[in-house]
Amino acid sequence: MTDQNSSAFLFDDVRVEPATFRAFKAGNAIQLEPKTLRLLLFLIENRVRLVEKEEILTAIWNGTHVTENALVREIAKLRKTLGDDPKTPKYIQTVHTRGYRFIAEVEVKNPSENLSQSLSMPNGKDYEPAAHAHSDEHPSGIAAPHQPTQQKSWAMRLAVAGIVLALAIGVWLGFRSNKASNSPATALPLTIRQLTSWPGLDSNPAFSPNGESIAYHSDHSGNFEIYIRSIAADGRDMQLTTDGQQNFDPAWSPDGKRIAYYSMKRGGIFTMPALGGVAKQLTEFGSHPVWSPDGQWLAFQKVSWPSLDGTPRGSSTLWIVNAQGGALRQLTQVNSPPGSHFAPSWSADGKRVAFLNYHTVSPQVWSIAVTGNGLQEITKQATGDKSWPIYAPDGHSIYFNRGEVLWKTPVSPDSGAAVGEPIKVADLGSTVIRNATLSPSGKWIAYSAATSTDNLISVPIAPLTNEAAGPPSFLTNQPGTRHTVPEFSPDGSKIAFSAQRRGTRPNLWIADADGGNLSQITTEGGRSPSWFPDGKQLSFLSNRGGRRRFWSVAAAGGNEKVLFEIEDMESPRMSPDASQVAFNFTKDGIINVATMPAVGGEQRQLTFDRELAGWPCWSPDGKFLALEIRRGDDTHVAIIPSNGGEPVQLTFARGQSWPYSWSPDGDKIVFAGARDGVWNLWWVSRSDKSVRQLTHNTKLNAYFRYPAWSPLGNRIVSEYSESRGNIYLMELR
Repeated sequence: MTDQNSSAFLFDDVRVEPATFRAFKAGNAIQLEPKTLRLLLFLIENRVRLVEKEEILTAIWNGTHVTENALVREIAKLRKTLGDDPKTPKYIQTVHTRGYRFIAEVEVKNPSENLSQSLSMPNGKDYEPAAHAHSDEHPSGIAAPHQPTQQKSWAMRLAVAGIVLALAIGVWLGFRSNKASNSPATALPLTIRQLTSWPGLDSNPAFSPNGESIAYHSDHSGNFEIYIRSIAADGRDMQLTTDGQQNFDPAWSPDGKRIAYYSMKRGGIFTMPALGGVAKQLTEFGSHPVWSPDGQWLAFQKVSWPSLDGTPRGSSTLWIVNAQGGALRQLTQVNSPPGSHFAPSWSADGKRVAFLNYHTVSPQVWSIAVTGNGLQEITKQATGDKSWPIYAPDGHSIYFNRGEVLWKTPVSPDSGAAVGEPIKVADLGSTVIRNATLSPSGKWIAYSAATSTDNLISVPIAPLTNEAAGPPSFLTNQPGTRHTVPEFSPDGSKIAFSAQRRGTRPNLWIADADGGNLSQITTEGGRSPSWFPDGKQLSFLSNRGGRRRFWSVAAAGGNEKVLFEIEDMESPRMSPDASQVAFNFTKDGIINVATMPAVGGEQRQLTFDRELAGWPCWSPDGKFLALEIRRGDDTHVAIIPSNGGEPVQLTFARGQSWPYSWSPDGDKIVFAGARDGVWNLWWVSRSDKSVRQLTHNTKLNAYFRYPAWSPLGNRIVSEYSESRGNIYLMELR
C-alpha cells in the first residue's frame, strides 16, 4: 500500500507518486518500465496543454535518435496498463499528426512544500522587451520544417537542464514555491480541469454571476466570435455572436442578462442579451469591457486591439461609459502613471478600478478611484512584469500573473493601497497564464493556457526585384523555446539569434544561413546580438549579477568582454563599423532613441518624441537609422540621420509597423506589419515611400517579428509564432 502522507497525483482510481517514482491503480502497484512512467509523469505535468510529439521525444528519450513509432509503443503500453481506450479516451487523447493531451481531471494530494522549495529554480534576469512579445507554430502554406541533423543535438542541449528536474519531480516543478520572495505560505490549487479542447485559440474567459458558466472568444468558425459554455464536465459550447466581425473580450453583466464585448471590425464596445439577440453599440472605440458591481457602468481600455499574443499595444487610457449608453468619461490620464493603461477590473464595492500600466521598463498593477483620484501602485518594479489584474470578490486582495505564476496582493478596501507582500497562488511551470478571472465565490479561477513555440522562418527573396520568390520555410523547430532577433553576419553566411526557454534566461546562438550547424555562444545570458565587421565577434546585452552591461564575445564562443555598463538601455544595435550603439531608453514612460560609443562614453539623445520613437536599426552605410514611431493607436516606419535630425515618416497605413533591418542597397526597410489586425512581412522604400507585402498570412493569432534581410539580398529571416490555447479551471484552497 502507498504512504498516504506522500505527495501524489490522483485521477480516477490511479495514484502516481513523483517523489517515490511509483504508480498504483485501485490500490495495487502498477508495473511500468521507468521510461513509460516518466512519460506518464511528463504528460500529467503538462496536462494543461497539447504536448507536441517532438517535445515528448526530446524530453523522454533525452536526445537519443528514435522514431515516432517508439513513442506510439510507449503510449500503447500506458493505455493498456491504465485501462484507457484510444477510441474513447478518458486519460490520454491523441491529437492526430501533432501529439497528445492528458485529459483526466487530476487532484494534487498532500503537496510537500519543503520538496518544492528545495527543487525550485529561480528565473533568469534576462528578458526580451515586453513590448514585442509573441507565441507558436506556422500558418497554412508555410513549407515543412527544415531540421538538419545538428539541430537535434541543439534541441537536446537547450532542453536537458530543465527536463531532468521535471521528470524527477513531475508536476511539483509546476507548483514550486518562491525562495526569493519571503512571501507568506503559498495557497496551492486543489485541481486543474480543462474546459475546452479546440486546436485553435480559446481565450479571455468570463464567469457568469452564478459561477456556473463562462463566456469566451474563439476562432472555431474561422472568425473570432463569443461563446458560452457550462463549467460542468459535460458542458457544451453555445455560439453567441455570428456576424463574422471579429468579436473579443466578453464580460457578463452582474444580473446575468447581458454580455458586453469588443468588435474589432465594427469598432467599439457592444452589449447583447446573454441568450442571444440584437447587439447594441455603446462606444466607437475601446476594448476589454468590464461591468461595475451594480451593473450601471462599463470600464474599458481606449486601445482597440484584441491582444491575442498577450501583449497590449498602443497608447491607451481607461474610460467609463453608462451601460445604457451616453457620454464617455476618461478615468486615467496620459502617463499618469507612466505608460499605457490596460485591463481594468472593478473592486467589489465599485469604488476603485485596478489596471496595468504598460511600458518597456516593467508593467505593474495600479488602482484608481472611480472619481479619478487616489492613484495607488499595487506592485513594485523590482518584482517583475505583471499582467491581468483582477480584484478578489471580497475586495481585500488583487490577483495578477507574471507569466506562468499567479499571485495575489492584500489591499486596503478603503485606500486601495497594498497592505502586505504578494502571495504566490500557483505556478504552472512551462504554461503561461493569460486572462485569468475569478468566479463570484472566489473558489475558481478560469484562465487561458497558451502554447508557445516561436521559431525562425526564412522567406526567399529575388535580389533583382526584392519580391518574395517562394513560400517561407522553417529554420528552427524547437517546442517551448523562443527564437528571436536574428542578425546576419556581414558576409551573409551565418545568423546569430537569441533562444530562450520559459523560466530561463535567453542566450546567443549561431547557425548557418540555412539553419544548419547550430551552436550556443553564451551560457550566462545574452540578447540583442550585433556582428562586428570582421564577422568574428558579436556584441550583446546581458544582465548578470543584477548589472546590465554591453558585452562582446567571439563568434566561436568564449572570450567574453564587458564593453560598458548602462542601466537605461534596451534593444541595442551596433553600427556597421562597430563604432556606435543605437538603443531605446525610457524617460517619463516614453521611449526614445539615443546613441553612444560602442566602447562606452557619453550618451546622445537623437529623438525627442512625445509618444514613442524606438527600436532603431542602422542602414548598411551607417548614415541613417530606421525607427518605429507611434501616432495614436498606430505605429509607423520613420528614418532619421544617424547623427541627429528630424524623423521622416515613411508609412502611413493604419495598424502596426515594426522595422528591423534594411535591404543591402540601403533603399528598403523590412518590417513586421499588422493591417486590420493581421501580421505579415512588408518593406517600404526610403526613396519613393512605396510599400510591398512579402507574406500572405490571414490569421489574427499569427505573428511576425524582427525580420532580418541578408546582405546577399536573397532571403529574409524572421521570428514567426502563432497563438493557440484552451480554457482551464483552477480550484483554489
